[in-house]
Amino acid sequence: MFGILEKMDRFSNKLMSQEENINFIQEIVDNGMVWDMHSKYIDEALFLMSQGKVVDLVLRRVSSNDAPRNEVDAGGYNPFDTSLCG
Repeated sequence: MFGILEKMDRFSNKLMSQEENINFIQEIVDNGMVWDMHSKYIDEALFLMSQGKVVDLVLRRVSSNDAPRNEVDAGGYNPFDTSLCG
């Protein structure tokens, strides 16, 4: 219905219902852009997460070209280590 810029405008002008607000924040958390946005979006995301209304799941796409399971990525982590998700 609305593009991201329209949603940002509606959020900034407090024109969203509570449900729209939660859905918008969840959307920008899901695509990862919230962490590069103005602090008002980050603060709202963190608040809604603390209330259990928004979740931040880190997912990694695994392809056949990935490193073998005993190797680590550039950050020193094994990309297949599920203990990182917690």
